[in-house]
Amino acid sequence: MHRRRSAFSLVELLVVIGIIGLFIAILMPALSRARESARQIQCAAQLRQIGQALYNYASSNRGSYPAFGDWHVWGGDGTGEDTPGPGWTEELIPYFTKDPKIYNCSEFPEGYPFNYFLGVRWLRLQDRWSILASEIKNSTEFILAAECTHGRLYPKPWGQSVLYTTSDCDKDDAAWKCLSWRGEQSGFNVHHAGNNILFADGHVACFAKFDPQQMTFHPKKAGVDWEDVTAP
Repeated sequence: MHRRRSAFSLVELLVVIGIIGLFIAILMPALSRARESARQIQCAAQLRQIGQALYNYASSNRGSYPAFGDWHVWGGDGTGEDTPGPGWTEELIPYFTKDPKIYNCSEFPEGYPFNYFLGVRWLRLQDRWSILASEIKNSTEFILAAECTHGRLYPKPWGQSVLYTTSDCDKDDAAWKCLSWRGEQSGFNVHHAGNNILFADGHVACFAKFDPQQMTFHPKKAGVDWEDVTAP
């Protein structure tokens, strides 16, 4: 009589383990990309919600979007590093949510919240503080808000701000190019696909670099990069 084999031999077991390890090695990069893509999509969804809140604010304020200011601490009382008055994210509370987590992108380091900025470079050059929706002539291309990827807008040790230790809930690109790309000074790309941008018509898209054919920092002129914005 032949004895029935009741178990794998050592060689067979090692082969099975090797095959499983090979499959894991093949699948891990794909799973990692899938997770990263999911985070980018979640971030884009948050930006779309912020866009709707900005639209609701403008509809209730004669077409004017929230004003930008200096460094604002969420819930601050105007003392310390908090500039008196509300930041633009705080101005949106009646039209949006009281939960500040909506302004946090999960791809940023923990402890560095408020990862979106308001596009105000054109306004700053005119010494103005808020823009009218009617002034935006190319709403499908004008960068209304986006992920803030400039180190100077975040405190140290991860960020590069030399003046502040708190998190600014009123980020804007009046003085610094908040939407800085990989390869630019103090810039980086948050997601594998690039950085999420909210355009004035409400749509959100992700770009790996500035594309003059699809975006502009000037509300009345196409294809204008941040450094090239002029007041008129």
